[in-house]
Amino acid sequence: MRNPLIISIKSTKLKTSEKNNLNIYNPYGVILFSRNISNFNQIKKLVKSIKSQSRKTLILIDQEGGIVNRFQKFPEFKFLDNYDYYKIYLRYPSLAKQLVYLKSFITSYYLKEIGIDINTIPVLDLPIHNTASIIKKRTFGPNIDTNIILNEVLLSASKQFGLIPVMKHIPGHGVTNRDSHFTLPVSKFSISELNRHLKIFKHFNHLPLAMTAHIKYLSWDKNNIATFSYKIINQIIRKNVNFKGLIMSDDLMMKANEFKILEAISLSNKAGIDILLDCSSDWERYIEIIKNFNITNKYKAKINLQLGKLNRSKFNNKSININHYHHLYNELIKHYGI
Repeated sequence: MRNPLIISIKSTKLKTSEKNNLNIYNPYGVILFSRNISNFNQIKKLVKSIKSQSRKTLILIDQEGGIVNRFQKFPEFKFLDNYDYYKIYLRYPSLAKQLVYLKSFITSYYLKEIGIDINTIPVLDLPIHNTASIIKKRTFGPNIDTNIILNEVLLSASKQFGLIPVMKHIPGHGVTNRDSHFTLPVSKFSISELNRHLKIFKHFNHLPLAMTAHIKYLSWDKNNIATFSYKIINQIIRKNVNFKGLIMSDDLMMKANEFKILEAISLSNKAGIDILLDCSSDWERYIEIIKNFNITNKYKAKINLQLGKLNRSKFNNKSININHYHHLYNELIKHYGI
């Protein structure tokens, strides 16, 4: 069985030690970053190399487009921020849906071509007036109905290529003006206000994976961030949202996690997290996690589902003229003066 851990690697090529450890420890997934990517041929070789060492390990990427873009140097991945599509939707709803679909179709085409299994979308956070810009730009705006419509369009394209989605950042990152990469965000919202942010997660509760927010929601749990909160994981996400898929943490290396690794593992175990994400590229740390992190019954039951039923593409990429879709996207942007 794959160990319930998603790791990162250091460079554009696997080191011998990384190959050996992948073979021995068989993690659930490897997540890729810009540091792992130099060109298309290289990234394809890297993905193939990872899978040759650990055949069932899934390859993840956080390729939302816009501000979160692991392919910054690649013109094929130049798209607007999600919030821009929301602003377009206010004037031209049909156009916004077309652009979101084309963006997702083009992105998913290339990710599938590379060998990616999971793209960590959709971002389901609802921004408020002072939401941190790092979150706001990644969302489809503050309106729940618009958010649902555009995220459904986004997922309809990626699903055609068999990419597995991850809804995030449950139970909602829009409720704070702080960035959990650099500090611990604390939300003082009332329960009724927090419940409003849950509505969009409830709509997408059929998705197979969800990523937690490293945020402390005082109305729910004064002591723990969502990732480490038994109450939030079990009463809010499992019961209220009725989410039955696998729950993964956000990156344990983020500053919002104030605990050393063994304590973070213990808190995750108690809360009921199914998969840990750790982007340290530190194998001593990874071995510590594998030795001490419990495998949940949910993980045992769901672990093989993603590899079979979900990860199927409707397309043969060779039959697609991707330049046609690029042309459509660019022409629409040009025609409407966006």
